[in-house]
Amino acid sequence: MFIEKISFLNVRKITQYNEKFSPQTNIIVGKNGSGKTSILEAISFLTTGKSFRKKHNQSIIKKEKKELQIQATIISKEEKKIKLIYSGKKKQFYKNNKIIKTTTSLLKEASIVCDSPEEIDIIEEYRKEKQQYFDKIIFKIDEEHIEKIKKYNKILLYRNTLLEQQEPTTPWDDKIIYLGLEIWKKRNLFFDIFSNIFNETQTKIKNKQKYKIEYKKKEPRSAQEYKYKLETNKKRTEVGPHKDNIDLYINNENIKEHGSQGEKKMLKYLLKITEAEIIKKRKKEKPIILLDDFFSKLDNENIMKIFSYFHRKFQVIITTTNTNDQVLKNIQKNSREIKIFNKI
Repeated sequence: MFIEKISFLNVRKITQYNEKFSPQTNIIVGKNGSGKTSILEAISFLTTGKSFRKKHNQSIIKKEKKELQIQATIISKEEKKIKLIYSGKKKQFYKNNKIIKTTTSLLKEASIVCDSPEEIDIIEEYRKEKQQYFDKIIFKIDEEHIEKIKKYNKILLYRNTLLEQQEPTTPWDDKIIYLGLEIWKKRNLFFDIFSNIFNETQTKIKNKQKYKIEYKKKEPRSAQEYKYKLETNKKRTEVGPHKDNIDLYINNENIKEHGSQGEKKMLKYLLKITEAEIIKKRKKEKPIILLDDFFSKLDNENIMKIFSYFHRKFQVIITTTNTNDQVLKNIQKNSREIKIFNKI
């Protein structure tokens, strides 16, 4: 899968943009504030319905403009034109001029793996954010997973409210047990696969440091044990997948506390490579890779390791402020399949 061309109006600081991309690697070079990230954001917004920036979606529309439009031609098993019109209140998506009615339907049209400084930092964040990070990856390969998470969280809120009011929780216990066990089943399977691919990736790129993902949960052995543990605590729901932890290590030490900025960035790229590989394996189609500010905080050796892994395997769209001609020459060496943009 790859984006053949994209055009948009009124995204952030950019009034109008129209460009053709290479099916392999595309590098957008420019100064800070020149609009490079806005191009990746437009792609993400068009294909997922959400911005990867932390601010509200409305701010994506250029100041003093009432709406934005984004359109892309995507080549996969078929050629398709995906279009978005967004007014700040309503988003309307189209595929070949026919309305796409749901976000789930939209997500079937393109798979995106995005790394940006604008995203939530999985290394620095806490339990809930780490759960959300990996649950979103599961959702890309299993559409039902997020609905189960949403239902579970809603029942969890009801149940904790009843406990605070010293009211019986019986109507909700069987439902939260069923959903909790289903979520654990899916996460267990996912982390087994993800960890294997993650470890294989480290071996392939010959990484000097040893990174590790550890999925920690206190899963009951049966529904009966689950129910007993729920009934034991009368003040708060202290058992369930909402209590799961995902810890990240470098050389058996917590990377949040012991990793350098470069080592943390390398881990993030390894996670993105693993995400791309698991999507390719499960969906039988290659995702599009978006790498914002790619050269930042990585030395040349690791830049080449990550770049060499992605190049030719996926369509990659990179942004960078790095105007070091030697770095770009190293990347272009032995390949004419790289397109460099200096227009932004």
